[in-house]
Amino acid sequence: MSKTWSILTLAAQLLVACSTMGSQPATLPSLPTATTVRVVQATPLPTSERQFQPIPTTQTEAAALQGQGCASEPIGHTQHLVDATVNYPRRTAQVSQMVRYFNTDVAPLEDIVFTVEANRFPQVFTLEEVTVDHEPAPAYELTGRRMTVTLLDPLPPGCAVTLGLHFRLDLPGVGEGIIGHSGYFGFTARQINLGHWLPTVAYRASGAWITRDVTVIGEQVVSEIADWDVTVHVPDSPVALKIAAPGTMNRPASNAWRFVLPGAREFALSMSTQFETRSVEAANGTTVELFSLGSTRIQTDQGLVDAADHSAEVAARSLAMYSDLFSPYPYDRLVVVEGDFPDGMEFSGLIFVGAGWFEQWPGTPQSYLTIITAHEVAHQWWYAGVGSDQALTPWLDEALATYSEYIFFEEYYPDLRDWWWQFRVYSFVPDTFVASEPVDATVYQFDNLRAYINAVYLRGARMLHDLRGSLGTDAFFTWLAAYAQAGAGRVATPDDFWTLLSAEQRTQIAAIRARYLSDD
Repeated sequence: MSKTWSILTLAAQLLVACSTMGSQPATLPSLPTATTVRVVQATPLPTSERQFQPIPTTQTEAAALQGQGCASEPIGHTQHLVDATVNYPRRTAQVSQMVRYFNTDVAPLEDIVFTVEANRFPQVFTLEEVTVDHEPAPAYELTGRRMTVTLLDPLPPGCAVTLGLHFRLDLPGVGEGIIGHSGYFGFTARQINLGHWLPTVAYRASGAWITRDVTVIGEQVVSEIADWDVTVHVPDSPVALKIAAPGTMNRPASNAWRFVLPGAREFALSMSTQFETRSVEAANGTTVELFSLGSTRIQTDQGLVDAADHSAEVAARSLAMYSDLFSPYPYDRLVVVEGDFPDGMEFSGLIFVGAGWFEQWPGTPQSYLTIITAHEVAHQWWYAGVGSDQALTPWLDEALATYSEYIFFEEYYPDLRDWWWQFRVYSFVPDTFVASEPVDATVYQFDNLRAYINAVYLRGARMLHDLRGSLGTDAFFTWLAAYAQAGAGRVATPDDFWTLLSAEQRTQIAAIRARYLSDD
């Protein structure tokens, strides 16, 4: 059931994203050397027994197929069909991933490029086999996180190809310091996290495959949406083992979990024998499932309160609120995981909130547990919904997610609005702050995490608040809703964001843009 939020007085119902919070400054460590593989293929491995489900073809799409020699092919999202066998004690996984890719370009494709995030780490990703339409790929090259697969024949526009990726993962332990922020992929004594563990088809724009260079500041992934059908087998799985993952779930066997997640940037999961779970139904009907690593209870004047209960409540409230303000949340479930690593991280349908924020929770809303939970939920719109180039335009998701925190406090804890600005923003970016980089800087312009957060997250929030003050609250939120809906399922650019304003409005905010951005 929808609610009218007191912070807005809209004339009509509105049309239906590594988050680092309070980290200390850190100098960039050197990155490990990634694996490079150049291979001409050999005999393929057996293919999965499961098959891709057909995607309906619209009249327009069917017309586009005529004359291409593949008129029976449906056009749709890229599809991933995954079978993974996880050795829980050894922290390894054997993975078979079948990828159905549709050429939406105007020209034939001779190769397909993947982003392989797991290959950022040395001796973690072992590629064993690559196939094209169930035949050995003529050749492939894996250098760092970019993998190029040569096709058997050029793929015409509107046609599809099936690629098979067979690989092994030897998961890394979660590190310390700034490297520990990538703990969404790795293991601790309490948890295995599989975030960005599966290769994704690289983003394609203007006839080129886009992958970005790696740095430990921020994220560098640019992903289209895809459909995911993932089955995880855990032989001899411990009785207490739970898997936290988004989408619809069923259990095809006692040691198997199957998840189906459509229209997602990626598919992430977490598993642990220590998970405690709870569910909260948000006001919009979405179920929020929280997986915590044990209870963190605080004695207050109101009695005993639990950090996990608080995080679940914040997630449910913020999700329903953002659904009303921006656009409807697309899934029946949102999964919140207490991550055994610093800060938090966003994925489609799943967010991590760092264990430290649970352990340090003072029992009140004035905490990073509240802030980071609301922030990561906002990434379901500013990243998972509207995609962006996280390396070159990180402000498009991080500044919007940070300002969404303020919107949450403004509605549910209006007495804490000044506290949020002081604690979250002004203590790091006061009025006297001199920015070394603009809000629209790339991740490559920073040599430490604190400077990145100050510029992109915090000055970004200040910029958005100034824009709201200039445009007016109604016009500002109408603008954000239009952006959330127009950009849903796409990779958006700053031009997509700004051109949703009228020429008169753009003139009205020109001075604000000039104050914060480098392109004005």
